Amino acid sequence: MASPTEVTSERITQVLSSQEVIWQQDPEDQTILVPFVNMMFVIQINGGGILSVHGMWRGDLSEPEDRNKATDFVQEANARALVPKVYLAEDTEGGWKFHTESNTVVPAGLTDEQLEMFLGLSFQASLFSASQLQEALPHLVTWDEDSDADEPSEGEGK
Repeated sequence: MASPTEVTSERITQVLSSQEVIWQQDPEDQTILVPFVNMMFVIQINGGGILSVHGMWRGDLSEPEDRNKATDFVQEANARALVPKVYLAEDTEGGWKFHTESNTVVPAGLTDEQLEMFLGLSFQASLFSASQLQEALPHLVTWDEDSDADEPSEGEGK
C-alpha cells in the first residue's frame, strides 16, 4: 500500500496533465485554474492543510426570478448530497453566480490514488450539479456546450 505524501501544486498539476485536463497556474500564489465549457475551477492548498476545489458556473443569476429558482436548487442540492457544497454568491460586478466547493484535509498527505479520486470526484460532482441547474434554467446557457474549453497559452499545462 502506498504511503501518503505531501499534496503540492506540482503533484496536482501532474494528476491533471495525466488526465489530459487543461490547466494553468498562477506563478505568484500557485493557484491552479481549470476551465471547462460551463465552469471555471480554482484549486488551492489553503493554510492548515486544506485542499480546496472551488467551481463557478458561467450562468448569470442576476434576475431575481432566476436567483430564486437557483436558491431553491441550492437548498435541495445541499440537502441530498454531501459533495459538492453549493451556494450562490455575489460577484465583483454585482451579479450572482452559482458556486461549488469540495474540501479535504491533507496535512498527512494523500496517496496518488487518493489525490486522483478527490480531484475527479470534485470535478464530476460539481459538473453534475451545474448540469442539473442548467436543466432548471436552460435560458441561462449562452455558451456552446459542444465546444472545448479554451486551450492554455504556451507554458501552461494541458
